[in-house]
Amino acid sequence: MNLIEEGFAHALENQRLIHGVLKQIHVYPSRTEYEDYFQEAIIIYALTYEKFMSEHNDEAKFKSYIFQKLRWRMTDLLRQEMKYSEIHSLEEFDFTTIGQETNNLLESLNLKNLTVLETQIFQEHFIHNKSLVILARRYGYSTRNLRYHRNRLLVKLRASITA
Repeated sequence: MNLIEEGFAHALENQRLIHGVLKQIHVYPSRTEYEDYFQEAIIIYALTYEKFMSEHNDEAKFKSYIFQKLRWRMTDLLRQEMKYSEIHSLEEFDFTTIGQETNNLLESLNLKNLTVLETQIFQEHFIHNKSLVILARRYGYSTRNLRYHRNRLLVKLRASITA
């Protein structure tokens, strides 16, 4: 058996370690892409096993090394995916994709009285599902400030709906 086959066998024996790494980087089984990340981690595990054993041939040190290597590599994959989704997201919201009831509700909102920041939060946070952390970095605000403005925006929107 060559080293890559041993690496895959070793990875399958240590599935618990891989699940632990995914849990630590907040990728849970309820996520739709969980199995993809798990398979990716097994491949990384096997390739790392092959390289590490050909260079060092020390299984005792490999266990701590692979845990850290998987954490870093899987975190890199998550960052790449996040960056890709930010770049390839819709520029403008397509109102034709939402139901008529929601469309009527949006028409009843008084969006003209919103500040520029509140409009950005409404568009990007509520409609495009961007996190406040990303918006804070993008516009140079603190997340605390954006949470404050988000809560004020929610009060304004609720008031315009009930009025």
